[in-house]
Amino acid sequence: MNNKQDSLEKLLWINLPADIDTDMGAFILNPEIPLPVEPDENGDVDMEEITWEKIIAASLLVLANSPSYEHADYYRAFLTALRPGLAAELMEAYRERINEADWTHAEDIILALRGLEPDSVEPRHAIAGLYNKRAVYERKSGDAQIAESYEGAAEAAYNELLSEDSAPVDAWYDAGLFRYKRGEFLGAAETLETFLMSAPEGPRRKDAERLVRYCRDEGQADTLYREAYAALNAGQIEEGTRMAREFRDNRPEGWPGWFLLGWALRLSEEWQEAREALEGARERGCRESDLFNELAICTRALRDFDASSAALKEALKRDPENIKILSNMAIIHLEKGDKEEAVRWLQTALTMDPSDPISRQLLDDLTI
Repeated sequence: MNNKQDSLEKLLWINLPADIDTDMGAFILNPEIPLPVEPDENGDVDMEEITWEKIIAASLLVLANSPSYEHADYYRAFLTALRPGLAAELMEAYRERINEADWTHAEDIILALRGLEPDSVEPRHAIAGLYNKRAVYERKSGDAQIAESYEGAAEAAYNELLSEDSAPVDAWYDAGLFRYKRGEFLGAAETLETFLMSAPEGPRRKDAERLVRYCRDEGQADTLYREAYAALNAGQIEEGTRMAREFRDNRPEGWPGWFLLGWALRLSEEWQEAREALEGARERGCRESDLFNELAICTRALRDFDASSAALKEALKRDPENIKILSNMAIIHLEKGDKEEAVRWLQTALTMDPSDPISRQLLDDLTI
């Protein structure tokens, strides 16, 4: 998340020459309003080298970091007149940066677009998605503290977006999925139920119905389940395992308790008991990719490589773009002594997500 003060303090402000032609056709320049420019490395500005492109870039910096700046409306009108397609250019540049996991520049660009079009929901929706993606990346990198800060930023961005009557229906789905993956099962259910009130038929509607069913009918939104999940996420393994076992015993007919207990036992490295609990979830109808990935981890630890490979293949059928599953498949081949196949799986993972830190580290270790 950008530092507003640092970004604005480095700018300098220039006044237009008194004899400049103020008529730009669709816009009339106001010489009394100074325009921002970014100084050179010495903190100076060479007036002969100032271009409209430099003024555009600095004006966007102002709008990105201070959308309510006293001359913000003037800068918006000026930029729109000078570059009518600027908003579309910014959105395209943002998507390119996101695809390359260039988080800092992606954030700079989408904040600029939000400042340029403060009444548009598209950039605010994109900002929430950006913070969500950044949180996932940081968590995979092992930096839980930074991940939590971006999760908090994503939650705040979704809250702001969903408070608007103009919030797009897909924003409710995205926010609900984000909350579900964070373990906020009650909030996820409520958010996805709002999505379902106006969602069209299609994959997203089916997915939302499935998750609401898990939360409401299968018990994931129950207090005990949520508390157990939160404890495990916080590293309170013993307490989380106790609550997971209690939930499983209270609702043995459903799969969530068996899955939760299996996950807890896997965190405790109780591999055989964890495997049995996870198998109990599968026997009760669970077909989630996370289940098969957890099974793969347990069976790999038990040196049952065939079962581990089979579980990961099932996971890939359901979630073929899940980088975690691909990297786990590589680890299995590595432990079986098949380095060449391990490298192939890691290269596949990095083709799909070049920024994945786990796959990158594993591949570097194998190819040094």
